[in-house]
Amino acid sequence: MSPATDAPQSQSPLSYRIFDAMVLGFGLLILASDATNLLRDGWSVPWLHLLTIPLIVLIARFPLVLDVAGGGIEIGFDSCVLMFLICTLPPHEAMMLWSLGVVASQLTNDKRADSKRFNIGVGIIGGAVATMVITGLRGDTLSTPRELFAVAVGAACYFATDFLVTAVSIVLEEKSSLRKQVQQPGTALAVACFVPFDSLGYLGAVVLRFGAWWMIVLLAVPLVTMLIATRAVTRGREHARRLSVLFDAAVRTQTLTETRQVAEALLEDARRLLQLSRVEIRPFAPESNEIGVELSDGQREQWIVAPLHHRARSTGAADQQALEALGAVASDAFARLRLTDEMTHLARHDVLTNLPNRALLLDRVEHALRNSRRHGRRIALLFCDLDGFKQVNDRFGHAAGDAVLVEVAQRLTSCVRDTDTVARLGGDEFAILLEDVQPDQVDAACERILAALRPSANVAGRQLPLSTSIGVALGDTGRSAEHLLRNADMAMYEAKSLGKDRWVKYQPSLGRSRVRHLELVEALRAAVDAGELRLAYQPVVQLQTGRIVGVEALARWTSGGVPVPPDVFIGAAEESGLVVALGDLVFDLVAADASMLREAAGGALTVGVNISAQQLREPTFVSKVEETMAQMPGVDLILEITERDFVDNDSMALEAMARLSDEGVPFAIDDFGVGFSSIGYLQHMPVKILKIDRSFLVDIDSDERSCGLLRSIMMMGQALGLDVVVEGVERATQVEHLRDHVVETGATTFAQGYLLHRPMPLGEVVEVIRSNSDLRELVLPAPERTSA
Repeated sequence: MSPATDAPQSQSPLSYRIFDAMVLGFGLLILASDATNLLRDGWSVPWLHLLTIPLIVLIARFPLVLDVAGGGIEIGFDSCVLMFLICTLPPHEAMMLWSLGVVASQLTNDKRADSKRFNIGVGIIGGAVATMVITGLRGDTLSTPRELFAVAVGAACYFATDFLVTAVSIVLEEKSSLRKQVQQPGTALAVACFVPFDSLGYLGAVVLRFGAWWMIVLLAVPLVTMLIATRAVTRGREHARRLSVLFDAAVRTQTLTETRQVAEALLEDARRLLQLSRVEIRPFAPESNEIGVELSDGQREQWIVAPLHHRARSTGAADQQALEALGAVASDAFARLRLTDEMTHLARHDVLTNLPNRALLLDRVEHALRNSRRHGRRIALLFCDLDGFKQVNDRFGHAAGDAVLVEVAQRLTSCVRDTDTVARLGGDEFAILLEDVQPDQVDAACERILAALRPSANVAGRQLPLSTSIGVALGDTGRSAEHLLRNADMAMYEAKSLGKDRWVKYQPSLGRSRVRHLELVEALRAAVDAGELRLAYQPVVQLQTGRIVGVEALARWTSGGVPVPPDVFIGAAEESGLVVALGDLVFDLVAADASMLREAAGGALTVGVNISAQQLREPTFVSKVEETMAQMPGVDLILEITERDFVDNDSMALEAMARLSDEGVPFAIDDFGVGFSSIGYLQHMPVKILKIDRSFLVDIDSDERSCGLLRSIMMMGQALGLDVVVEGVERATQVEHLRDHVVETGATTFAQGYLLHRPMPLGEVVEVIRSNSDLRELVLPAPERTSA
């Protein structure tokens, strides 16, 4: 029997080391006494008995292992050989062979040196006790029930001596109670196996006395069977115990919510699994004479490690396997926690920018509001919306738009303190929570943000201008996080309406303005659904002759008897997504009016309809245009799109334009020259007409540079084979400069403006077209008109 504790000798208590030394010393004293007696009396051992030494070594390699808290105890069944020797040899000779067998078995195992020394001592002492008990009880009678009884008692005494001495050694080392060590689970099983095993030795002695020596070989069958059966029983119980621990560990780790809790639970489970107290989690791998397994928590390298050379030799491999199984449980638990953390992070952060999202922002705002009321700390919430970001997506695609948003997120973060929160609400909307700030700090933060976003962003090798409109809501203007965010949103819309690239603080009056805007959108939605909008038509004339060659259809809306400015309701339609339905209604109205326009013209006539990029991206847009063209034979439809809304990198819009262009529908670029796009698209886009923005015409009769710039733009358009329409003609002097200094001789130029014709209802424009049909030369009105 041998102790298998997990404390290195250098760390063991002094009392433990003294006791083990005394055990070894007493055993060696017994060995020396036997040797002295044999030298005095002479020793002649039969050759068969010499084979017991290797037999002891062999049987000792198959012990019964009792794992205990802090270590374990090996119970060897090699004592059956001791019983054989005692029953067949004189006491001193039997003890000498037994002692040599014990020494040989310890020298050939891989235990540590102090364990070997202790086992030699306790083995010899146990043998001496068994020899004295058997010799004393049996007397001179051999092969009788009395001798069998003496062998049974001697075997029990050997077990008790070995078990108690080893238990005392463990108590001294572990500083535990003797009662705890003695009352170990499995002790009764060990006794039940030990005595029958030792009786095989007595049976061998009886066979040798009454039969041939070779008949002893037959005892190998029950000996091997009992060794295997005992080992199977103990291993089975040990496997069942470890499976129970692993199952409990797997169940428990599924209920834990923190990595630290899982690590602590695994450490406790590892100690239960191995029944060792000195198991640790550390950042480096196991060394020699240790077992361990890596724990993958996704953050740092960790190992759970236990001693190997202190464990019973027969359970070392099983310990490693058990730790590997526990490591698999740990990896699953850590993976679950990582997945939970990732899902929680994704649920509360924006995937693109990794900024907090709306839900997390509102939580933090709510917390900040409570702190503000409790401690008097001021907070401010900034609502930031990029100006013109929609055009970035339309022109360069969403991948480029995403790159801009990431850059904007980085710029915003650099403008605030680490304690502030920058969040992305969605699309191109961001919010910033400033905590514990003074009003002047809020103002300074807004100015920093505006300055940080003004530098252009590099997208696909092009510099795109950026700016943002900021709405500011102070903490005392909001009852809740949602209310404060809504107030900041209203202030942001006010900043947009004031010209963008600025910041506005929330005032209660802004709420009323926002409500009016929402009411406007709802009224417009109802008007579009009911088809209540009407069209006005502004003629386009040939500049040299004044002949009307086409008209531009312009939507008009009267709400409650009051005309709504087109830029107001069209802007509301674009913001709310109503522009698609509004565009469809305009197509329907144009198709209905086309017959009257064709009849009045008495020949070719074009009708221009303004469209947006949103309409081009609609899957039904092409079919809607085709349906409209089918209802207006004899009238050519022109689709006008502003340069600010142009889409030279939007695959869906480009496909729609190409399909319609192939069907003969010309596209016109409206307000040409004021957008930020490169004019290079004119070479490969399906564009037939340029409508030059009125800003280029304003000063041509007073500024030579303006006149030269306009002439250059017109020459470029004509060189590309495009028709050119000059918009915003309001003064006769402008027409004169166009004729004398801008328009090339023989070049056909078209014009549009209040000087020539104002937008007018269908009935009026029909009369104007009819009376204009015979015109051969442009006749200007006597008084100049100004724009209304």
